[in-house]
Amino acid sequence: MINNQLKSEYVKIINTLWSGTMQCNSIENISDDVIRLMDEVLTKIRNGSTAMIGVHAVFEIFYSKIYSSWAELIKVALDTADAHASDWIGVLRGNRQYSAIVNSAALGYKSPVQIALYEAAGFM
Repeated sequence: MINNQLKSEYVKIINTLWSGTMQCNSIENISDDVIRLMDEVLTKIRNGSTAMIGVHAVFEIFYSKIYSSWAELIKVALDTADAHASDWIGVLRGNRQYSAIVNSAALGYKSPVQIALYEAAGFM
């Protein structure tokens, strides 16, 4: 069973993907069907961005600044990976190359997710 903390994260992800336009997006309406659909959306985004994000991250870390030592560079690399993981969709949306992947997945799943939220809220 999914707890309210995890449901809250799904609410945040839905708000991020669809800019707060999804009706009935609340913890109470995060059903198994909504979770299944959101897992599909997130999988599409991850699969579509995997190849590009690795190249981008490596380039940014290794070429954007000259560090005083390799140890400093490695520390920055570790810290950067951690920071990007905390707001993955925002990072992807903030880059022109990746935003198309996020937007495509969001467009393809907006109606099914909205219908699942309506059903969970008892409107259908």
